Amino acid sequence: MEPVTFTPPLYKQRYQFVKSLVEKHNPKKVADLGCSECSLLWKLKFCSSIEVLAGVDISEDVMKEKMHTLSPLPCEYLQPSWRSLVITLYQGSVAEKDPNLLGFDMITCIELIEHLEAKELAAFPEVIFGFWAPIMVVISTPNSEFNSLLPGVSLFRHLDHKFEWNKKEFESWALEAADCYGYTVEFTGVGKPPPGAESVGYCTQIGIFVRNYVETAEIVKHKMTTNHVYKT
Repeated sequence: MEPVTFTPPLYKQRYQFVKSLVEKHNPKKVADLGCSECSLLWKLKFCSSIEVLAGVDISEDVMKEKMHTLSPLPCEYLQPSWRSLVITLYQGSVAEKDPNLLGFDMITCIELIEHLEAKELAAFPEVIFGFWAPIMVVISTPNSEFNSLLPGVSLFRHLDHKFEWNKKEFESWALEAADCYGYTVEFTGVGKPPPGAESVGYCTQIGIFVRNYVETAEIVKHKMTTNHVYKT
């Protein structure tokens, strides 16, 4: 079987998937964890429903190098938009609780969890689902079953990946987290397999988590007393 390539590139398909979700659900506050070069944030800043955008990454240098892309366009100074948009970047670990991300409608984690060490991965569900508890969480990660179809991939797709899960492993992790923290989850993906290899599933597997309870103002107020650990 010929090695698989994607048009448009897989990373663009992931970003478009998130943008389409935003356009469907119209969240006002969106955060991207592991925002790196701010590419997804740049794409989302043009979504009319969003009033607050936040990015979190462990590498301050990478964010600083690309943060200029999030600045207003020259035409926006000449003809200011009616829409208010605040964009904030935070340096910190996604395994640490910080009240700056409380009250968000959507948090995205695109190709992030496979970069986490075991201790960070163990802490992550409590942070994102238990503490931040956004209305919707979108998590994507490589599907290891697809790797044999990709040119040049032996073990993992990236040198920094600590693991790559097959469909059953990802679904098991996601369902356990959803059940523990009061979410429902549905599974989909991007990067369709070629004819004859449908059983491997999508190249990128995606879980869409939706909170199934209403968080009270009293609980949020209590969480806000948590110490701030992120740097801006």
